[in-house]
Amino acid sequence: MKPLEYDIGEVIKLFEANKVFDLRGLSSRVIREAALNNDYAKAELGVIAYALHKIESKQHFVNSPQWGRLKQSVLTDLKNAQIAIKQNNTKAFLESLKKVIQHITKIDSQLGNYAIGIYEKGKVKQASLAYSYGLSIAQAAQLTGANKKELQEYIGATTMHDEELEIKNMGQRVNELKKILQVE
Repeated sequence: MKPLEYDIGEVIKLFEANKVFDLRGLSSRVIREAALNNDYAKAELGVIAYALHKIESKQHFVNSPQWGRLKQSVLTDLKNAQIAIKQNNTKAFLESLKKVIQHITKIDSQLGNYAIGIYEKGKVKQASLAYSYGLSIAQAAQLTGANKKELQEYIGATTMHDEELEIKNMGQRVNELKKILQVE
């Protein structure tokens, strides 16, 4: 598991470089680790990374005149969060993340095309990932701040609940792979 300081640095680096799909992959890893450790701060960062991925993947957002200023504000607040976590100041870290959320909500309300905002959808999407990692619906909703009813509806609309459980554990799969590769 990566420390929160590393994760915030990665979000900043990928967001600055416009690496949209890497940002999404990072958000999935971060939410998985948040689910495994019941880490609210990490979950919040995972939702933010996902929301930033969604914004940066939509041309009407990135081509708008407002986006340049808002992106700089987001980066400033992410960097403030990074400083706060380096100083082991969780309160200041979360306050900086709340400012990032405000920026996301602002651009989404100005330019968004949907009734439910990107950040709210991000919470539900990331909560569904946490659910897929073994948390209950209530735990996943609480971890990400997602609306429990919306999460239930989202999960119900997916085929996630129909998937079969993995029969082999990781050790069994590694042993089978060693046999196939004839490695000892």
